Amino acid sequence: MSQKSWNLLIYRVPAQPSTKRVYIWRKLKGWGGLYLQQSVCVLPQQEPLQQQLEKLKLEILEAGGEADLLTVTIADPEQNSLLIQKFQQQSDQEYKEFLGRCQDFHKELAHEREINNLTFAELDENEVELGKLRSWLPKIRDRDLFDASSYATALAELTACEEDFQTFTQQVFEAQES
Repeated sequence: MSQKSWNLLIYRVPAQPSTKRVYIWRKLKGWGGLYLQQSVCVLPQQEPLQQQLEKLKLEILEAGGEADLLTVTIADPEQNSLLIQKFQQQSDQEYKEFLGRCQDFHKELAHEREINNLTFAELDENEVELGKLRSWLPKIRDRDLFDASSYATALAELTACEEDFQTFTQQVFEAQES
């Protein structure tokens, strides 16, 4: 992939209250932004992101801050590749955390089976946890702007969690029937 144009947001907001700084950071991270240093964030130049960044710039200015939104072009293909790799590494780190939570989910179901705690309350509790996994993966995918390699593994692991939960559901049903 050879992205050449990038949006670079350089901003400064008043130190207090910190809620505005946190709000901006969360917005940029939620869009998949890569921080090059404090208050310097880069995103690929894409129309939806461009509009969101322009709106955020106005919010920063309205809050009494300073903001420059620049479009930069990197002519060197190697530098573009390195930047894309940083985006992919950022996404892979999120997928790694997701996979850890999936492992925790399997361990929890295994533990409940081991202690024969096959109750509706446990089923309900684990269904909530599965719901969190189901809603989290698409959010990570939305921030994954350059198709990090771990997505396929994360998707397969979510499917495995769903299958394990279905098996657990059947076991709870059978335990309640007997």
